[in-house]
Amino acid sequence: MDRKIRCIIVDDEPLARKVLVKHTEQIDQLEVVAVCANAVDAFCHLQKGNIDLVFLDIKMPKINGLELLESLNPVPLVVFTTAYREFAIKAFELDAIDYLLKPISMGRFMKTIAKANKYLSGQSISTTEQPPKAVSETSSSTEPEPLYIKAQRKIIKLDLSHITYLESLNDKVIIHTLDNEITTSQRIGHLSEKLPKERFIRIHRSFMIAVDKVSAFNSIMVEINGKELPIGRNYRSHVLDILQNTSD
Repeated sequence: MDRKIRCIIVDDEPLARKVLVKHTEQIDQLEVVAVCANAVDAFCHLQKGNIDLVFLDIKMPKINGLELLESLNPVPLVVFTTAYREFAIKAFELDAIDYLLKPISMGRFMKTIAKANKYLSGQSISTTEQPPKAVSETSSSTEPEPLYIKAQRKIIKLDLSHITYLESLNDKVIIHTLDNEITTSQRIGHLSEKLPKERFIRIHRSFMIAVDKVSAFNSIMVEINGKELPIGRNYRSHVLDILQNTSD
């Protein structure tokens, strides 16, 4: 990135905040916008927008770091900073770009900033990392971007043309494809933001479909691969407009 990375530090431990501030001061590319001792103060700063990166502790009083992250929309890049290893999988599911265990060395911190810079610059990253969220809408490529899914403790690359529909079930989402099913802990709302709106539509709080995979429909359901999926009342008008225009 040509401009500085705007970040905030969120940690209830004074010493931990001091260490992170010291690390950030050694990297000219970072601009610390705020240093917060709790999640409530951090939320107020994040609501103002224009924050690129959050260094976020997990165990904090009243509202912990995981709860704060789940409350954010849109979500900036997040790096968890904690003394506890057991939250790593949950942090991964919430799209954190890194997980730093205290005490945090300067060398490890620099690797995290390099990774954040790749995300924010839209550069390619290794398959063990989450792909960059930002993709230029003005790209000249006609090939659709694939969807990357966190499942079975790894990242799975899915061709959008293979997806038939998404089904939210309890705390999981089942992604139905032409060949199989993939279960992920990522929320359907989060996944819907990654899918192109001209190809996928939400038809129900529990279902999102690929428009081109619909074989039949009426005012209360759509049919995909012989499976009838309900159209929710609140989605009906928009869904029927899209499907009727597609079928004309």
